[in-house]
Amino acid sequence: MELELLSSRINLNHTCLKLQVSIEDIKTKHPNRTDLISSMEQSLHEIKKAMVVYQTLEKEFRATRQINFDLQHINLELKQDVKDLKKIIEFNSAEL
Repeated sequence: MELELLSSRINLNHTCLKLQVSIEDIKTKHPNRTDLISSMEQSLHEIKKAMVVYQTLEKEFRATRQINFDLQHINLELKQDVKDLKKIIEFNSAEL
């Protein structure tokens, strides 16, 4: 999962950079193509917004994964406590 997250983030960054370079290239070589430039700038803006959302979701995913790990650890400890208490109950019942 870590590799997929990293790969996705890299792909988004790479796409953003390619679009920025293309926009600058078109502005330099074809400044009269304002329709194309405007459309590409809008797409760039949307990609940047998507990157912010992706970054937020990635942080939330990591935090949730950590919480899940912590809860699994607590669950294992509680299961062990239950086993220990069952043994104590069995031992006390045998003494009666």
